[in-house]
Amino acid sequence: MSHPLPDASFTVRPDDVEGLAAELTALAGELADDAGRVRSAASWCRAALDGPEGWAANATVTAWARLQEILAARAGALGDTLSAAAAAYRAEDAALAGRPQRSSAPR
Repeated sequence: MSHPLPDASFTVRPDDVEGLAAELTALAGELADDAGRVRSAASWCRAALDGPEGWAANATVTAWARLQEILAARAGALGDTLSAAAAAYRAEDAALAGRPQRSSAPR
């Protein structure tokens, strides 16, 4: 299969990719924390509103918390993937240059 744009190329900057990975990991943590607070607020909705309105408010807030949990998990997974990609690029660059690999700072 030929490349659709034969003259096109791109550059990967592992430090920038690692920075994006760190931002996504931090976002995942913030979303997870927020989801916990939202989930705890769901019980107050049912207590504050009687009948079907309370049930509907509780269900809506609970669903929103679940959505935040899913987003947190996916942002964290993407952060991990980008971090691994940055490490792989560094390792390949080091191998091509014939020098030892620089270790990444721990997160």
